[in-house]
Amino acid sequence: MQKETAARLLEAALSLDPGINRLDSLISRLDDPAEKAEFIEALGNILQILTRDFVFRIVREHPELDPDK
Repeated sequence: MQKETAARLLEAALSLDPGINRLDSLISRLDDPAEKAEFIEALGNILQILTRDFVFRIVREHPELDPDK
């Protein structure tokens, strides 16, 4: 993948952070423990996909784009 495309994909993936944080905040307010657990698991799956399939994949190919550096 070209570096410019990788950078755009990474930027788009990272731009989801505010929405994910909002989801987490709303989920934490749920009263039903079973329902809360299901939403927590779903949010974890979303984070796993974003991290593994977008961020880590892009950083493996273009380490200079690592957002933690």
